[in-house]
Amino acid sequence: MILTLYRSGGFAAVAQPEVSVDTSTLPKDEADHVESAVREARVAELAGQPAAVPGAGDRFVYELTVHEGNTRHTVKVTEPFADPALGTLIDLLSSYS
Repeated sequence: MILTLYRSGGFAAVAQPEVSVDTSTLPKDEADHVESAVREARVAELAGQPAAVPGAGDRFVYELTVHEGNTRHTVKVTEPFADPALGTLIDLLSSYS
């Protein structure tokens, strides 16, 4: 599983470098933890849903893409996260930057 996270927006509209994590390169227990976080965040179910939140002009926008085999799902979300599991996943991936 390959995960890519990109953050943009915020008050100064400063984009951060993309974070990419390939679970096949991680130790097994760490890879299992990341993949479990993806399942708990329900990324496949959230893919394609609108990201914009009214009044969220100065908030960070996160674009998360999950590649698994021939499947790819992309989720775009704005802080604050409606689902705590998605926030947990984004925090976890951000720790790899």
